Amino acid sequence: MRIAFDGRVIRGRKCGTGVYAEGLLNALMNIDRDNLYMVFTNDAPDSGTNNVKSVTTKFSIENHPLGDIWEQFYLPLYLNGSKIDVIHSPTFHIPFLGNGIKKIVTIHDLVSYLYPKTQPMPFVMYSKFMIKSAINSAHGIVVSSETAKEQIVDHFKAPPELFHVIHGAPRDIFKPVDQSVKNFIREKYVLPDQFILFVGSIEPRKNIRSLIKAYSELKLSNRISHKIVICGTKGWLNEYEKVLETIEETGVRNDVIFTGYVPDEDLPGFYGLADLFVYPSLYEGFGLPPLEAMSCGCPVIASNYSSIPEVVGDGGVLIDPLDIDELAGAILKVSQDDALKSRLKEAGMKRALQFSWERSARAAIEMYANIARN
Repeated sequence: MRIAFDGRVIRGRKCGTGVYAEGLLNALMNIDRDNLYMVFTNDAPDSGTNNVKSVTTKFSIENHPLGDIWEQFYLPLYLNGSKIDVIHSPTFHIPFLGNGIKKIVTIHDLVSYLYPKTQPMPFVMYSKFMIKSAINSAHGIVVSSETAKEQIVDHFKAPPELFHVIHGAPRDIFKPVDQSVKNFIREKYVLPDQFILFVGSIEPRKNIRSLIKAYSELKLSNRISHKIVICGTKGWLNEYEKVLETIEETGVRNDVIFTGYVPDEDLPGFYGLADLFVYPSLYEGFGLPPLEAMSCGCPVIASNYSSIPEVVGDGGVLIDPLDIDELAGAILKVSQDDALKSRLKEAGMKRALQFSWERSARAAIEMYANIARN
């Protein structure tokens, strides 16, 4: 079987979609020696295996309109000439034309439909068009959670048998680290002795402002001594500036630390140093950061919205992310109860073991075979 994989989303500072695509592709290349893979990329990484061919293109998924023309017209012709059986896109970017090639698209979430005000309007309109067109033209749809599947089936009245749930997973680097690594990370980023951690882009649906408000209630009443460390790049809709306004209004300006982008290899050190990890997101198609934190033995407090409970399960404390008092209460309890922290560390690490890129890759290979055959 000849499989094409659109790896253009795997680049430099990857978002959650890029991390998911990289994790799945790496697992496929590690375990599958029977099928032939053609990987489209902007960087042309060396796979190191004989059954994987990298094809470089200068057109990224964000290159409009030339990238769209390449994707919709040139790519199908190239795939036909290469006798490809199946193409899998780990995003909603996929050729809509037929040409006899079986097409598999990945739809991670319905943010543009369910929370449109958390994204720029041009992107909302573009993603709505792409998602609807992809659903109409795909032979298979990959989702990363049962929750996402239910939402998409319900919203589009799509046939459930079209969908394949392939979970994300923590990568191998996410595990407890030794003290020397912690010391290095603390010194490199000048981290405080005690801190609450958030990891993710600074955008509206991540709900960081609620975290700041809950934290300020505890900090200004002297019930906790921790600071907050926020790891992530500035997102859209001026959310970073709005978070800064909330910090000023709540009087905790000297207690919130922004690190900016942190390379993946440094994140296990952050999880190892943090007293707890808080993830109050309003919506996720999967939600990798809580899973990464649990893998590293960091106690987790997370939102009970969307797919997050499906990922965290009994491995963390689930709260209503819009209930400031509930969020503050959970932070206070976990930060002060050593026995609870120990239980959460153990439960979180046990929960994280239920997710594996190898299992996800094997499910993908089975899916490719079934769709190519049928």
